[in-house]
Amino acid sequence: MERVLKMTFYPHKHAAAAAAYITESFGNIPTVALVTGSGLGGIVADMDDPQHISYTDIPHFPVSAIKGHAGEIVAGRMGDKDLMVFSGRVHYYEGHEIQTVVFPMQVLAALGARAVVLTNACGSVNRDFSPGDVVLIQGHLDLMRDIKLGMPEPQCLYDSILNRQAEQAAGAVGVSLKKGVYAAFSGPSYETPAEIRAAAVMGADMVGMSTVPEATEAQRLGLRVMGISFITNLAAGLSQHPLSHTEVIEIADQNLPKLKKLLRQIVLTLDLTQS
Repeated sequence: MERVLKMTFYPHKHAAAAAAYITESFGNIPTVALVTGSGLGGIVADMDDPQHISYTDIPHFPVSAIKGHAGEIVAGRMGDKDLMVFSGRVHYYEGHEIQTVVFPMQVLAALGARAVVLTNACGSVNRDFSPGDVVLIQGHLDLMRDIKLGMPEPQCLYDSILNRQAEQAAGAVGVSLKKGVYAAFSGPSYETPAEIRAAAVMGADMVGMSTVPEATEAQRLGLRVMGISFITNLAAGLSQHPLSHTEVIEIADQNLPKLKKLLRQIVLTLDLTQS
């Protein structure tokens, strides 16, 4: 039986209430936010003067039950730049409504943020990509089984100018940054080999279960969007080993220093005056 999606749109007052709590807690609100995927929350260790708020303390804010998602907002400084990190996210496959999944983007807009860097851990479809590779998202395929947000898909969702800045940042710190198209499935099961072959035919380079709803909503709300995927495994049918979330976390841990170095340089050199 086809799933009937119950669209529950958060009233603006809910986003406003969450934003008001965050503003009262932090005071100064950075204009740039970073959302971390599975196992990637360790980036906050590089922040100076960090302030922490648990998602559970923020009015109406959704909380993830997935291992590797800390479930907190951390505000602080990275070099001479202010930064706010959303350490962990909720996913559609956890049983949340799609509007719950994108609620943090609505809060970011209410806070007055101008740009968001969305990161994720994902599987590789492109045979030239290997676990440990970092990929700059240039476009996406929404394969979340008709889970739409009610607006037309933007033509240029991932900001080309910010992407160019990310490439320059990667070159400055000697990190290889590949480019690719991210395909989002609804989960919670990993994709089948047949689905991976189909995704490859459609042009996907990597697959995952997040990012696309957030990117779409953030862009709709006027935020500039950058997306970075971290390859933690080969997609189904490309490896002889069974897929597991444990493997995702382990590969992320092993390669976190490289990713932290890149993200730090991106934050330090991000220039939102270029448009």
